[in-house]
Amino acid sequence: MKIIIVDDEALARTALSSILTENFPEISILASCGHVLEAVEKIKSLKPDLVFLDIEMPEYSGFDLLNFFETAQMNFQIVFITAYSHFSLRAFEVSAVDYLLKPIRIEQLSKAIEKAKKINQQKNIHYQVLKENLQHKQPQKIILHTAENIFILKITDILYLEAEGSYTRFFSTTHPPILVSKKIADFEYIEELPFFFRSHRSYLINLNKVTQVDKRDFVIVMENGASVYLAQEKKKSFLDKLNEI
Repeated sequence: MKIIIVDDEALARTALSSILTENFPEISILASCGHVLEAVEKIKSLKPDLVFLDIEMPEYSGFDLLNFFETAQMNFQIVFITAYSHFSLRAFEVSAVDYLLKPIRIEQLSKAIEKAKKINQQKNIHYQVLKENLQHKQPQKIILHTAENIFILKITDILYLEAEGSYTRFFSTTHPPILVSKKIADFEYIEELPFFFRSHRSYLINLNKVTQVDKRDFVIVMENGASVYLAQEKKKSFLDKLNEI
């Protein structure tokens, strides 16, 4: 796998290069760049498979690099390197874009490289959604992968998530049910968004899409007419959150 490192801090570039060289013999480092314009030139001429890209750099940020490429030229993957707060990391999660937190740990790095090896498709759509999500206080869209398709959902259009063993099914107002090969626990970051609530171990719901609550049988009715469970121990916190909105 051919890679390029982009970071305005020379020590950071050297540290990442050393970790990669010492621990990943399948990696070939083509270039190490100190700013975005240099990186753009190297990417176009050397055609890497993967770019490790720092976000916070002077003059041009890591996100600005995307503006220098047409869609057809986005045939490389990006792993963003960031010291962003947890708030901003939700945008990375829902956009299905890889990131590493500074200081970089080898376990994180190994997972990112393994994921990059398995994904051959162009990811420009993910980066565009990420840029859009980061322009708002809360993420606006989520990208979902199935075996055959990539779906982009507005967060506000999600009705609820339902666990199905090692899979999760997304119900929305705009798409047929979407089954993804991730556990519902992998979408905990959605629960942290406003108006979402984990009503039961098998359900994560959008409170704005609730139309009825049966407090005796612990059942919640959603806009599509479906009934989802409300765990007894969740009843008080659920009613409290409803009162908040």
